[in-house]
Amino acid sequence: GAYLNGKRLEIPSAAVGTNNAGELVQQREHVKLAQSLVNVGFPVVKESTIQASCKAVAALGTRVRGLRMMACASQVMSWVAQDTFQVYTSWDLNAWDVAAGIIIVREAGGSVMDFKGEAATIAGSRDLIITSPTGGEVLGEELRAIMEEAGCMMYE
Repeated sequence: GAYLNGKRLEIPSAAVGTNNAGELVQQREHVKLAQSLVNVGFPVVKESTIQASCKAVAALGTRVRGLRMMACASQVMSWVAQDTFQVYTSWDLNAWDVAAGIIIVREAGGSVMDFKGEAATIAGSRDLIITSPTGGEVLGEELRAIMEEAGCMMYE
């Protein structure tokens, strides 16, 4: 599991089930996008990524409980693992920005996917959708569909 300041992160659970390996795991109630606090990255390196981010803000602004823009990927990913944020998405990230965060989110039971909806890797994924343990892949797919429809997943 994931730890913060020496204490294990406790995520409320609805039931206990098993994973693909047959190990017992907590199954959590998934939150809906309208109930979620979402952080959208603000990638300032390229004008095209800033435009993509702005499109995401416009597309998500009225569909979520709250929208934030904080630029420290590793910090935001830790908050997602802790379920302070339910979703974080950003463009053109570097491996050193997200390596630890990917492990922390997955250990806490969250999901890290690329913009294609596939499991993200540190070496191969620069555009990410990260969801909390209570958000899961379902919330990530919902966010991904909205972003794709709004045209904010493509940039030069």
